[in-house]
Amino acid sequence: MTTVDEPMTCVQCGHPHPALIARRLRPVRYSCRSCGAVFRPGPPPTPGRPRLAPVDGDPLAAYLPAPMVRWVRQSAGEIPAAPDRATLARWYKGFDALVAGAAASAESRAAVERVSDVPLDVLPAFSQVCAALHATCYDPALALARLGRDEPFVAERVGHLRHWLATAGRSTTWLEAAEAPPPAREAVEDLLTLPESFTTDQVRALFRALFGVDKGPSVPGVRARFGDERIRQALLAYLETGERPLRRTVADDLDAT
Repeated sequence: MTTVDEPMTCVQCGHPHPALIARRLRPVRYSCRSCGAVFRPGPPPTPGRPRLAPVDGDPLAAYLPAPMVRWVRQSAGEIPAAPDRATLARWYKGFDALVAGAAASAESRAAVERVSDVPLDVLPAFSQVCAALHATCYDPALALARLGRDEPFVAERVGHLRHWLATAGRSTTWLEAAEAPPPAREAVEDLLTLPESFTTDQVRALFRALFGVDKGPSVPGVRARFGDERIRQALLAYLETGERPLRRTVADDLDAT
């Protein structure tokens, strides 16, 4: 929350003095030098309204944007430092319902104002964001494109949930699924032409050869992430040595998060 006498602070991490982004004929925005969040300035402060609590150092800030961290701290009971999928999904669903109801409910609007000083939009649901990340081999830019949303708050949600999938939620990724039986060599050889569309059996063979799983990303997601030539080289590597270089790339990218 900002006032005339207070510096502008980041709505995600509370860091002071974010950089002003001013473009002609476009709304003013700010960019945080600390956490990278991009946000619009909030409405003028309400007299007597308390300043929003910073979330610096809060372990939940790795998985939730600042308004959600404040809301969870205010409304949830026992709070694990590393939430599992059921807990995280419940928090996202509850917060999204609160934001959706703010337009029609004074009580919901007041609850939103207690945790955020910027307008909040209804965002893609927890399950939608996770599905987009799974489908695109956990590439945040491709996940945003799959969701069809490029607003800063959507990108922030994708970033937080990708971090959760890379850490506390790693067991829910397809990388951690039980290894599938190896595909028949002939089935993999048939894939080297990389047809425009795949049958169900071809998709299964492709995922078994590239990633060792029956169900994983989407074929369009894999093609967008790696390109056909890199996929072909990965199939040849599997045929020659049994290695899965694309799986290793996906895992390494998440490990580096």
